[in-house]
Amino acid sequence: MDPTLVLLVGACAFATSMLTEVLGFGGGVVLLAVLVAFLDPLVALPLHAAIQVVSNGTRTLVRRHDVDWRIVWRTSLLLLPAGALSLSLARQAPDAVLQAAIAIAVLVATWLPEWLSRPLPAPSPGGWIAMGGVLGALNPVVGATGTLAAPFFRAGTKDRMGFVGTFAASQVAGHAAKLVIFGAVGLLPAAQAPAAAVGIVGVVAGTWVGSRVLDRMPERRFDRIYLVAITLVAAWLLVDALR
Repeated sequence: MDPTLVLLVGACAFATSMLTEVLGFGGGVVLLAVLVAFLDPLVALPLHAAIQVVSNGTRTLVRRHDVDWRIVWRTSLLLLPAGALSLSLARQAPDAVLQAAIAIAVLVATWLPEWLSRPLPAPSPGGWIAMGGVLGALNPVVGATGTLAAPFFRAGTKDRMGFVGTFAASQVAGHAAKLVIFGAVGLLPAAQAPAAAVGIVGVVAGTWVGSRVLDRMPERRFDRIYLVAITLVAAWLLVDALR
């Protein structure tokens, strides 16, 4: 792999991991967009998954006391079977349609409760399991589904620390399941190991820096920044899908 591209992956991994540590989401989809711009999607997806396992794993370790493990295991139950069933779509699904649908769902889930002045209800135990199935099915096709799930995790956790920790732990499970599925069909190219290694170093450093920012951020400011950021990410996904 081109050394310049390897360094670009490391720099993007650092920046996006720092963003995700502060807001709890968003960095993964940005990193995936950069990787897809330079690599074949079926190479970019497993490389992205490997980096994100470490990124979210580091974040989970930092926020381990804030994680709601009941949510994590419920959303993890159907990841592998649902992902295995949808793997064939990774080579033939209309990516733009899926991406647009995810962006619209994110905007509705984020802003409809604001417009109605009612908070988005936290999913029930069965709802978390069903969500895990949906995310598992989308994982091999879309690659970064965190933006879709973020509003529900925000509604189902008590504060910003719980949201960041719980969401990170669930993302570890999601990306790990994706690695298992891609590995089972031989889609883990060894040639991308240097980029994966540099990206892993970048996400660990980015998580450490971002955690310092999050610790000092008031809850009200976090809520405002969260709404703006998730709207921008979803809008970007929609515009990109329609191009």
